[in-house]
Amino acid sequence: MSGSPGPGQSQERRASTGPAARRLERFAAAWLLVLALFFTFRTPAWGLYDPPATGLLPGLIYGGAAAILILCLRWGTVRRTTPIGQTALAAVVVLMGLFSMLAVQRIVFSRITAASQFSWPPRIDRLAAVVLDSLSSTDQASWAAHVASHRLLDEGRVVLPISIPVEWPFPSSIALGTRRVESDEIEVWARAGDGTAVCLPVLLRSDLRADSASRKTRCVDQHEGPSEVTFAAPDRDTGPQPRSTSIGRRSPWPQYRFDAAHTAIAGRSHVGTDSAQAGWITTIDGRIRASVSVSDDLVMVGGHGTGSFTVLDARTGEVHWIARAPNWIHQDPVTDGNVVVVGFGDNTDSFSGRAPSGVAAYELETGRHLWTAFDGGSVMTTAVLRDSMVVYASGVGLVRKRNLFTGALEAIDTLPGGVIMAPPMLVGDTIVFTLEPDHVCALLFSTMERRWCRRIADLRMMGHAAPAAFEGLVVVSGVGSFSSASLAEYRRMNRALQSRLLRSALFPGQVEVHSGQVFLALGLHDGSIRWRSHLYGDPRLVPGHTAGTATFGDATGVIVLPVSDSVVAFDPETGAVHWASGANGARAAPLILGDRVLTAGRNGVIEMRKLADGSLTCAIRRRVGWDRAGPAVAGDLVIFANLDGEIEAIPTRELLECTVPGSQRPAGAQ
Repeated sequence: MSGSPGPGQSQERRASTGPAARRLERFAAAWLLVLALFFTFRTPAWGLYDPPATGLLPGLIYGGAAAILILCLRWGTVRRTTPIGQTALAAVVVLMGLFSMLAVQRIVFSRITAASQFSWPPRIDRLAAVVLDSLSSTDQASWAAHVASHRLLDEGRVVLPISIPVEWPFPSSIALGTRRVESDEIEVWARAGDGTAVCLPVLLRSDLRADSASRKTRCVDQHEGPSEVTFAAPDRDTGPQPRSTSIGRRSPWPQYRFDAAHTAIAGRSHVGTDSAQAGWITTIDGRIRASVSVSDDLVMVGGHGTGSFTVLDARTGEVHWIARAPNWIHQDPVTDGNVVVVGFGDNTDSFSGRAPSGVAAYELETGRHLWTAFDGGSVMTTAVLRDSMVVYASGVGLVRKRNLFTGALEAIDTLPGGVIMAPPMLVGDTIVFTLEPDHVCALLFSTMERRWCRRIADLRMMGHAAPAAFEGLVVVSGVGSFSSASLAEYRRMNRALQSRLLRSALFPGQVEVHSGQVFLALGLHDGSIRWRSHLYGDPRLVPGHTAGTATFGDATGVIVLPVSDSVVAFDPETGAVHWASGANGARAAPLILGDRVLTAGRNGVIEMRKLADGSLTCAIRRRVGWDRAGPAVAGDLVIFANLDGEIEAIPTRELLECTVPGSQRPAGAQ
């Protein structure tokens, strides 16, 4: 009769396995348990896409898988002389070898990442206090030249000799000198003790001519001070003193693109009026990547490579005043109508404290410098203003709250990720930050108390796209990974992308593979996921940061997804898609003008579409395109800022009346 083997048969089978086979079986079982424990409790590589997940809940899955493999191992060992037993053993050996390779690769990967001097996203524990005298001579001179350039201009006028406030970080061995080379240009020189010199040219006006590009760079590569420049150690003074400022002179622009919906239309602006306002074009010192901000008749914009900060007359484009930040300006300035604040920092050295970063404040009407705070970790995003306070964050996740008029530090907090290039959003008393690589967090502005933090584990680069709000919802976007795609979405991808994504999941590396872009809505009060879009695939390489910030009209949201080069209109309450189109390489947030939506592409094409159905009503082509500088409205004008530093104002009426797609230039643009 068939049935369970008797004692004799069990002894015979145990004998047939032999002591060596039993030892190998026990070793393999123990190794499988070790692998399960490793994947449960390991520390993933910092900030990088490094699946599978860790923790107790995933550990139950790993433990269950190990148990199944151990049972298969035992069953196959007993029946190793049969074809099915040999197949079971072979499968266990292959899987155990694969998991061992995954474990070893992750150990090596984590050690390489931990040993790297520069990690992404930046780590607060790698940002040691800046000891300027320990930097190289070139870095010291560069730091000093940037800080000195910041002090050169006040209220739009040149202030010589240059003095440095005692509380500002400044290398002790540096001597400064200046040289006026033309009526509208001054060279600021900084020389270290060993003679190494760095020069920064500062242009003193806007509306630059064709020769400005060569003039702006001709002293940059020189590292020996000219004989006609007199160098001396700068005086150290007490710096700007708090003084009274005019209250309520102009309307506020308190956060990125004006409000939480990112409409970029201030309360006193008009859309589609019959005004005869003419357009204009002005060029500033430096390329532009940030949008302009508007306060009544003033337009504010920062220069990306130079740190120039220019305030223009919105009616004519003429310069109201010019200042100079100590480093690049990556994002939009903000103002309460009286004080304007701008962040500064670059995307390399200032992350590690080798170049200046922080925020600077000026009186909006006059350009009088009020205060500057030097904060390590690179401040490449926009601040938010409320109740005479300013809150901003750095690339290492430090959030600071300061007095708007004096710069006095009121509070500080640390977030679980870097605030890289995504400006925070303010709704009432709640600030929402998107963090690198995969977090969204909400804080109370008044107390800096953390309300909630939500991790979106399968998305990446969330610190590159600003959150936007609509009636209790927060819409964010991120770049997809292997685990972001459904089976159907994965099958629609080309074979090469499928292979790269699978390889990135099994053997992650420093260069991540993206599957597309996703946007989703979270509850403002608790961070719960309310809805999520499908994956917008066909990913492309996006120069700079990925962006993906939504804008809201009355009942429609529009978002540009640069990774898939798409513009998508959707229902903000449900996520249902109304229409989608190409984006012309755009990264900037769109602008909703009445019943139209306007996008500005990196390829130099402005497109106007009907908000209801996405049908194209007009296309305007320019020689130079736009980066993440989305258009904004100033009165009856729409203001564009392109990559070459040109600011162009086009009457809204002419944009709305434009009905012929093609190479058209509205008559109002001079």
